[in-house]
Parts: sequence; structure tokens; C-alpha cells
Amino acid sequence: MKKKLLAFLCVIACILSLAACGKKEYTTAEETNIANAEKCAQSLIQLTQMLGTQEQLSMLTSQYRKHETEQMLEYYTYQLFGTPVTAELGVFEGMLTTYVQAINDMGGEITVGECTPGIQGKDIVISYALEGPEANGTFTFKFTNDSFTKLTAAEAVAHLSIKQNLQKAGKNMGNAGLNTILGMGVVFSVLILISLIISSFNLFKKQPKPVPATAKPAEVVTETEELTDDTELVAVIMAAISAYESANGGSADGFVVRSIRRANRRN
Repeated sequence: MKKKLLAFLCVIACILSLAACGKKEYTTAEETNIANAEKCAQSLIQLTQMLGTQEQLSMLTSQYRKHETEQMLEYYTYQLFGTPVTAELGVFEGMLTTYVQAINDMGGEITVGECTPGIQGKDIVISYALEGPEANGTFTFKFTNDSFTKLTAAEAVAHLSIKQNLQKAGKNMGNAGLNTILGMGVVFSVLILISLIISSFNLFKKQPKPVPATAKPAEVVTETEELTDDTELVAVIMAAISAYESANGGSADGFVVRSIRRANRRN
């Protein structure tokens, strides 16, 4: 059993050694395209280091139009490095954005290391090793495999450890939680302010005028009039009473009229 396992391992080692010794050969045109792509990648790295800050990226994306930025890229690379590079705006923005992110993930200053050129399918791929204080990474460029050497993709990536990824995720979650709390606080503050404003409207309402109570009909008070001072009327009444008593055989002696009042008549 041990001999079989040893033989199997020897076969694997031989296969790997043959694969390592084999080197892909390129045609003269392909080697020329690779050399031009490598020069373009070097000029793009220098340009990215010059413009690869958040302030410069914001200025480029906000102040210039798409075709203007593309022409600026080609003009700058030709004037500064003698190698014009053409690329679409999205590729240029992706190159600068990922480079800025790689700087933050790798801990600040980045050193560009060895270059690894090659051809993958229809693209020429140029990769540079990046070294930072806290992590390493790669800066990869893809060009068309022709004499025009057009940039089709560019990305800088930091190779973070598991611990660094967890720390980054925790930091991002902390920032997201803080933003959520601040957002909710602002929303509730505005709602409370609106409710206070609405409740204060009652202070400015006009007070309704009090409705006067229905007036009660005046009571008719019948005042009795004492006519004790009307001597003529008293005399007439006394005479009538005396005549009535005399006619009926009675006597009106001792009968004195002291007051006269008006009687309430009912219909």
C-alpha cells in the first residue's frame, strides 16, 4: 500500500514539474501587443497615483462630461508618458474607485511590485503586485489584443485576511447602524415637531361667542290697587250695600268698607 501511494505521488510531482517547465509561446505580433499594453499599464498606474484620491475622483465625475473625461485620459497619458490610452468613462472611473478603496483597505501608502503579463482569450492581462502596510493586493489591467491597445477593464483589489475582512465588515455594519439611528432620529424629530405645530393651531382658533340664554317671558303681575282713598267710590258702594240690605229686610249697621280691590275675572 505504501509503495502504491509513493508511486502515485511521484507521478503527480512529474506532471506538475512538466507543467511548470512549459511556457506559452507568443507570436511576434502578440509580443508587440503585450509590450505596448505593459507600457500603457505603467502609464495608467502613474496617472492613477496622481489622480487616485477621493477629491480628484469627485471633481472628475462631477465637473466633466463622459466624452471630455475620455479625451482627457487619452491626452494626459500621451502628453505625460508618450503612450495614448483610450478607455470608456466607466472603466476609468472603476480604475480610480477601486484604487482609492485599495489604499484604504491596505492601510495607506501602496508600493507597486512585479508585473505579470499574459494573454487570456482575446484580452491582454497585465497584473501588478501591490504591497501595503496592512495587506497586499493586485492591480489588474485588461487591454484588447490588437495594435490599438484599448483599455477594457482595470481593478485594484486588496487581499485581506479573514480577520481583516471581519474587522472591515464590523466597521461597515457599525457605520450602517449609526446612519440608521441618525436617520430614524431625524425622522422622529421631524414628526414630533409637526405634531407640536398641529397641536398649537388650537391656540389661534377664535373663541365662539357665548349664546345668550333665551329670555323668559315677562310675568304679568296684576297689581291690586287699593282704593281706600277714593271716598266717592266708597260712598257709592256703601249706599248700594245699604239699599240691598234694606230691601231684603236686613240692616247695614256696623258695615264699613275699608278697602276696594280689583277682582281677577276669568273668561
